[in-house]
Amino acid sequence: MKILSVFSIFLKDKKAIFITAVCAVVSVITAATVIAVKFKTHKKEPEISTVSSEKTVSVEESVLSEPEPEPEPEPVSSESEPVLKETSKPAETPIKPKEQTPVIAEQKKSVGTDYIYNSNMSVDNNVFLDALVYTGYNIQAQRNSGLMWASGNNYVLCSRKRGLGWLSGITYGGGCTGYETDENGKPNISRFEMGGLVCASYATYVYFNYLPNVAGIDTSSLTRPERSYEANSWYIAANQWVSSGYSRYIDFTANDGGSVNRDISFSPAEDIPIGSIICLQDWYNRNGRCSHVSIYAGFAGGYHWVTHVGNANGPEFCAIERMNRKPDPQWPLKIITPPSNIRFSASVEVFVTDQNGDPMQGIGISLKNLSSGKVTDLGITDENGTVKGDGHPYGEHQVVQTIPTGYTCENDTVNINFTTGNNSMNTVKFLNTLILSEESEEENISDTEMNCNTDE
Repeated sequence: MKILSVFSIFLKDKKAIFITAVCAVVSVITAATVIAVKFKTHKKEPEISTVSSEKTVSVEESVLSEPEPEPEPEPVSSESEPVLKETSKPAETPIKPKEQTPVIAEQKKSVGTDYIYNSNMSVDNNVFLDALVYTGYNIQAQRNSGLMWASGNNYVLCSRKRGLGWLSGITYGGGCTGYETDENGKPNISRFEMGGLVCASYATYVYFNYLPNVAGIDTSSLTRPERSYEANSWYIAANQWVSSGYSRYIDFTANDGGSVNRDISFSPAEDIPIGSIICLQDWYNRNGRCSHVSIYAGFAGGYHWVTHVGNANGPEFCAIERMNRKPDPQWPLKIITPPSNIRFSASVEVFVTDQNGDPMQGIGISLKNLSSGKVTDLGITDENGTVKGDGHPYGEHQVVQTIPTGYTCENDTVNINFTTGNNSMNTVKFLNTLILSEESEEENISDTEMNCNTDE
């Protein structure tokens, strides 16, 4: 009996083990089936089950790296259309950064299109040349030497110019900011001579000290360099002039064959206005960082000239074509035009009328610079009795009209001082009176007598 009882218990345990094993197998099969079904469902219906998750990933990636958005799946049936419509809204998110591009391009276009430079300064007579002379630079001595605009000799002498008659007493050095003024509010040249100037502080002196305090040209609207003595700060500030629409870049090509012993072949795409900011970078390390800043002085003798402080000298001239020479060779980086919202020269508008106040057309008008003696033909008056002239240097001038036959004028010339007042627009008026002949006077007398008799 005991044996049967033990055998019975054994059978019961075996049955339990069997049942447990069967249950485990069934559970595994069931789980595998469920996983397979889900996997199969995932593959067959991606547009329904993963649209939301895929779009979320796309948005995140667009924020981090702005990749090109993946194209939406083409609709294969009418059932898929609602899915595409649902995804069209979130798909706009990664496109947003690209919408800014046309705005920036349009801004650059308007800067180039709207830019109007209001000066036509002469290389031998302009306010920037005056700023150099104001430092004590003896321009007349250099002209008398025969080396004015003599590119080769002039620049080669840069390394030993100290002591030549035309240099100012200002030395190369970083002791001044360029903003220093004396008790009269003028640039403090004595302070410059004691502390010295570098390229950037010289540009600061010209644009933000000499122009407003001596020439009377308001430059307060311009962005100033954060550090007036640092060339790259000047470069950043001048770029802001472009961004504001006041200035623009001028393209150019340059080549020296990779040698500091050859002139740079320098060709701007157009004439460079005097007063432009010429930014240069280190010849050996052309990384786009400005290492030297200068002011364009004009084209003469086959070379493009700048005024600057460099070559261990104070303020001086230099040819861009020879800026690659040692000891500190430089390479052209950017040309930034003078800001068009600042008038660097004067305009004049002349009005001519007769004794009745009616405009007189076809009257010849000329302008004489009393300082240089240069005479400029402004042209003839239009149907409004007006003629205009622009781009003239500040200072004393004389406006001259050619009095027409049969007329007289108390003054056929008018002296005027061109200043920055009224935005540098100067106005001159001439009143011409018709000369009556004896016959005309007799006719007038007869008419008067007839009128008198009629009145009686």
